[in-house]
Amino acid sequence: MLFVAGGIGLAPLRSVINYVRANRQNYGTVDVVYGSRSKDDLVDYREILDEWCKEEGMNVHLTIDREQEGWNGHVGFVPNYVKELGFDTNKTAIICGPPIMIKFTLAGLIELGFDKTQVYTTMELKMKCGVGKCGRCNIGSKYVCKDGPVFRCDQLDEMPDEY
Repeated sequence: MLFVAGGIGLAPLRSVINYVRANRQNYGTVDVVYGSRSKDDLVDYREILDEWCKEEGMNVHLTIDREQEGWNGHVGFVPNYVKELGFDTNKTAIICGPPIMIKFTLAGLIELGFDKTQVYTTMELKMKCGVGKCGRCNIGSKYVCKDGPVFRCDQLDEMPDEY
């Protein structure tokens, strides 16, 4: 499994990551790539991230966008870091974060050789009412609130470019 999060995108992925951790026998190596604009913007999961780092077969990769005093970790944008890390393409990837990060991370994973059926992302930023009544979240024939908000990359290809 490969989890890629940007900004507060780690919060929604946390329950899925915990499920995978609780069912480790069904999953191989788990990688979490998490980035934010600055070290101060990293979601305050320091203890949780430290705990994950100590687990066998679990790798946490942190990055911030720009150099900052007091930061000794990786500096760079999440999509570039994902490509730099060069993950094995036999993983399932789940992405959550700002739309621009999602867009470039999807492209980066495809460039690495991931099949579009292996990559999932969320599009909840398009949701308004959340129950399919207002119609503001529809993209083509899909309603993000009812048909998603999680979609496989190949499903995104079937939607108009407005997403």
